[in-house]
This record gives sequence, C-alpha cells and structure tokens, in this order.
Amino acid sequence: MPQTTAKDFVKVPKQEYALLKEVYRTVQRQAFLVRIGEAEKNLAAGKTKKISVDDLISAL
Repeated sequence: MPQTTAKDFVKVPKQEYALLKEVYRTVQRQAFLVRIGEAEKNLAAGKTKKISVDDLISAL
C-alpha cells in the first residue's frame, strides 16, 4: 500500500480540478521551454559536454 503524508482527503469539484491540472501542465511546459532556451544559449556559446551513450542511459 502506498504511503501518504496525510490521511485526510480533499474533495475538489471537477471544473476546479481540470483547471488546476491545466495550470500544472502549463507550468511544466514553460519550465521545459526555459530549459530548452538555456540549452540553446549554451550550445551557441560552445559550452558542451561529451558523455558516452551508456553513461547517459544509466543516468536516466
């Protein structure tokens, strides 16, 4: 059985839940786009790192 921090639950209406879910996804997307922007700047500045494919896969 998964362990939870609290034993109480909160009831959220479906519309509010859908809104919160969309906000969460939007924030995730924006954070991802910021990381892509930073990666493009680093690549343009020549800041790169070489790593073997095996090391990359094991890091994931």
